[in-house]
Amino acid sequence: MDPSAYVPAYLEHRYELAHPELTDAARELVRDQVARDPDRYAPDAQAQAAVAYMRAHDELMDGLRRMEDLPDSDFERDRGALFERTRSQLAAIVQTDPHAVDARLVSIQLAEVPLDACLGDMLQLERETRERLIATRPGFNPEAEGLWDEKARAEGTDVRELTACDPEVIGWLHTVEALSQGCIFTARYRAAASYARTVMRAEGYPTIAVGTLLLALARLEDEEGFFAAAREAGAAVEDLPWFLLGRTILLYKLGQRRSARRALRDFANRCEGGAFFLINPTYHDPYLPVRPAACEAWDLSHQAVWEADGIIADTPDFTTWAEGVEGVREQAEEFAARYGF
Repeated sequence: MDPSAYVPAYLEHRYELAHPELTDAARELVRDQVARDPDRYAPDAQAQAAVAYMRAHDELMDGLRRMEDLPDSDFERDRGALFERTRSQLAAIVQTDPHAVDARLVSIQLAEVPLDACLGDMLQLERETRERLIATRPGFNPEAEGLWDEKARAEGTDVRELTACDPEVIGWLHTVEALSQGCIFTARYRAAASYARTVMRAEGYPTIAVGTLLLALARLEDEEGFFAAAREAGAAVEDLPWFLLGRTILLYKLGQRRSARRALRDFANRCEGGAFFLINPTYHDPYLPVRPAACEAWDLSHQAVWEADGIIADTPDFTTWAEGVEGVREQAEEFAARYGF
């Protein structure tokens, strides 16, 4: 969840709690003023840290976008400088508010340490944050549907709102989602599935954690679990590249080649750029802190293939087989020509 979405909502929510007499017109005015001058509505360290993180994150992601076309040597130099500057900004934010979870999480992700060490630090952050939320947020329950139990719902509270504008809850969800994705990258597939299911329980938090779950189940060759998870997630999941690619991998690994070919053609036909990214692995900006919202029509296809990279590499001859399926290479070449890849 991008801080440009949840930080203004958090500031507005706090202001409205302190001013219950606001009319609808006044609330609309506050919303406009928060968008123009968030500092004015950040009266304490927690709010100030949230605003500072929103700006640091925007600067980080904008910096990554602007250097996409640089030569490799310039890219490495500029990215290193950008990450160093961001680490310094995040350290200052954590000094302001030690419970700025997203700032701590991105600091962990930017540290120059092996992925296993990064996962260890994220595990510690997740545990600390979960324990603090249970102690300080009445009704917060990571095992409950929506993450809030009856204590939170008893007075008619909108649990979606509780999730959507609380930086610590969102930061915890980001940490769990990052752990899920990190477990996929390090072949911890059952752990990846478990973390993904936790994220999927949240209400008011936009995510495609079901994609991580489906890839993990495909790698585990759990055919029954894969299609049960897809049904549970709803009909819309069948349009996601993660479902279409995961189904292809699953059927291929199960030796159902005819069905796998049909599934691959379905993936290539329905997912813009899917064929290209599958047979031409392409650099992807790092997830900081989690999977970003799609900007281009083909972003989701790129994300799905990138996240499945370790699974594909661990599936003998899969890419060679996929490239040989009728029509796949032609679709990849057509996409590359259209977008200049």
